[in-house]
Amino acid sequence: MEREALLRLLDEEPGEAFVACKDAIQAGADYVVWDDTVPADQLARSYSRRAQHMAKIGTPMLGGDDAIAELRVSGDRPLRIGEAKVEDPPTHFQLFLTADATRVVACLGIDQR
Repeated sequence: MEREALLRLLDEEPGEAFVACKDAIQAGADYVVWDDTVPADQLARSYSRRAQHMAKIGTPMLGGDDAIAELRVSGDRPLRIGEAKVEDPPTHFQLFLTADATRVVACLGIDQR
């Protein structure tokens, strides 16, 4: 996916994680969006467990609750997964896009410190 196309999609969605991810990609962060899809309900279960673990160990997750809620309401709809990584501060952004990559459904950021 072209950088400019992903930036436009991130610009369409409100939320701190979307803004932070867009800023990181705009500043040159490495990113990728894979072609394969995963059912949203599987992603919701997986990221819900991850969020619980992150909270338990005290690792901040930006937009995690909102992202998990969006994944849950997406049912079994297939979603593409993407990620972006920035070094300062070290953050891993997880992106969830529609199968045709025309919308970012959810986004979260995980502090890597």
